[in-house]
Amino acid sequence: MRHHDKIRLNGMLFYAHHGALAEERTLGQRFEVDVEACGDFSRHEGSDDLHWTIDYTLLYRAVCDIFSGENFRLLETCAGVVADGLMKRFEKIEEVTVRVRKPHVPMGGLLQNVEVEVTRRRQAS
Repeated sequence: MRHHDKIRLNGMLFYAHHGALAEERTLGQRFEVDVEACGDFSRHEGSDDLHWTIDYTLLYRAVCDIFSGENFRLLETCAGVVADGLMKRFEKIEEVTVRVRKPHVPMGGLLQNVEVEVTRRRQAS
């Protein structure tokens, strides 16, 4: 039986230089990132071994490396690159959703944040 288990890393905070405006890319700002990784992370034959799941620390480090590795103009691109990178690095992930929030958006008005969400799925073999 296939399981559809989920691992979530919520509210990861990063200071990065993403944005459409030159000032955003120069000065940088805070971003919040959520990742939901789905797959079959069930215990294999009753095992409680880390081998059968994804190490949360490695998942966090991968998000950090990818998110901070380059500067993006669009949140959509940034979230997509993170999602694609996680799919490449962790073969146990069958589906991943990445949400990126930008709290201080220069829009001429007040709002809590702007959020972009992308989902990637493995193709059936």
